[in-house]
Amino acid sequence: MKEVLLDELNSNGLKLYGFKKNYNDLQRIKSNILEKYRDKIDWIEIENIGTKYIVRYEPRINNPINDNNKFKNIVARKNAIIYSLDINSGQIIRNRNDYVKKGDIIVSGYISLNDTIKDTVISKGTVLGEVWYMVTITYPLKYKEEIVTGNNKNVYVFKFLNKNIELFSFKHFKFKSIESNIIFKNNILPISFEKQYQKELKVKEEDNTVDEAINKAVSISTKKIEDSLNDKEFILNKKIIGSYNDKESVTVKIFYSVVEDITEYQEIDEYKESDESVN
Repeated sequence: MKEVLLDELNSNGLKLYGFKKNYNDLQRIKSNILEKYRDKIDWIEIENIGTKYIVRYEPRINNPINDNNKFKNIVARKNAIIYSLDINSGQIIRNRNDYVKKGDIIVSGYISLNDTIKDTVISKGTVLGEVWYMVTITYPLKYKEEIVTGNNKNVYVFKFLNKNIELFSFKHFKFKSIESNIIFKNNILPISFEKQYQKELKVKEEDNTVDEAINKAVSISTKKIEDSLNDKEFILNKKIIGSYNDKESVTVKIFYSVVEDITEYQEIDEYKESDESVN
């Protein structure tokens, strides 16, 4: 995934000796990567420090329940503190508030009685665990964004010097993007006639204080994490660890405690007692 991300960053101009990207450029690059690799990445953050970019990402771990007849343990998908267990089958060997490392067995498919294995089953259920993230996010003090409203039109425009005269257009867009198709252009006089496809834009501008930028950074970071969670998962706690700012932006470090589904299945062999006796 690191090699894939490096290729994507390079293709988006984030490379050695490339021009510095502004906040909107970085947001666009992150959105493009998340959209393209939504089945492989939960979230991605790009932090600009001086002449460097620091890229942090969380891989998406898909763990579909396999309904075949193979016997299984339930193991921890991540390092976590067990928050809750909803188990349908299997022998629970780790309990609520226990700390588990990735791969630790939480529910065993081996059913034991008095330290003797009596049966082998397919462990089934859901384990929620408290996991932790340290997120770094940058937000600009001065922010400008152009938002497409969805209104658009085709317009014929007569251009003379720096004047644009829209023909048969009774409602002008204050802000717009334009795609032009020149119908006629005089090579001597500064006159042209063209057909334009115009998209209306809404311009959002902010002039933030440091505190306002910090609050907005936290809000964006929190929403990104919430968008990656399912209905059972939620943010348990968050805390700002630190922040620093320059003339252009504020960078905030935030600690998150998140309750997530940490269920992962591990296939095991059916237990069979040995018929051999030891003399």
